Amino acid sequence: MITKQKISIGLAGLLGFALLTWLGSVVYNEYKSYEWQKRTDAMQEAMVGPYRTDTYGGKTPEETWAMFLEALKKKDVELASKYFEVERQAEWKNTLNTTLNADKLDMVIKNLSSNLERDTNVSTPEKVYYSYTFIDRTSGKKLKNSLVFSLNQYTKVWKISVL
Repeated sequence: MITKQKISIGLAGLLGFALLTWLGSVVYNEYKSYEWQKRTDAMQEAMVGPYRTDTYGGKTPEETWAMFLEALKKKDVELASKYFEVERQAEWKNTLNTTLNADKLDMVIKNLSSNLERDTNVSTPEKVYYSYTFIDRTSGKKLKNSLVFSLNQYTKVWKISVL
């Protein structure tokens, strides 16, 4: 015979099972969220990490430019390439190595050694625009070229963005 006590025990068991199932799903979902957050944090760190550790550059764009030219004069293209933004360093290392191997580095240094002129109309606190003049070796004409520096927000050093 089914008694009120058996019904109460049955309902309590059913309620307990439902509660454990719900609690299990909450714990499982929290674990999955935790795992997702760990993967997201790792991906974020992989993207930002190189910027956090990049200390090559000066406190001003002019200081970075002087350090870059000094490295070129020493024919240290490895060091010179580190004054560029992180994502462009490998590209510039190859370009500078090609220039060095073609025995054209002295000409490049001469062209880059003119005074920088800051363009205050478009510069911002995080990005500074300059130009420099050089003599075109084929035409002999004075030409202007743009130069852009960006501030590494993590290490607060200025990097060459565009040359």
